[in-house]
Amino acid sequence: MKKTLLIFSLCLTIIGCGKKEPSYPIYTMAQKREIYREAKKNNDEKKLKELRELRDRLELEAKKNNDSVASEEFYQWDAVLKGV
Repeated sequence: MKKTLLIFSLCLTIIGCGKKEPSYPIYTMAQKREIYREAKKNNDEKKLKELRELRDRLELEAKKNNDSVASEEFYQWDAVLKGV
């Protein structure tokens, strides 16, 4: 019984410590450009503001948690929003 409980606890610990999903959406570069083009074409200031806020949030995540995925996403969104 002890052995079963120990194995079960170990499995739960391993599962619980697994990689967490990021708290931000991840898009391909083509999707980012398309989202930006649509917002720009429709003069959707609300969507453009959301994109700028997402970029800022990604920058904070990259710095705070040393998150390489957030850093890459930040640089891509920054390039898209600057029109590079």
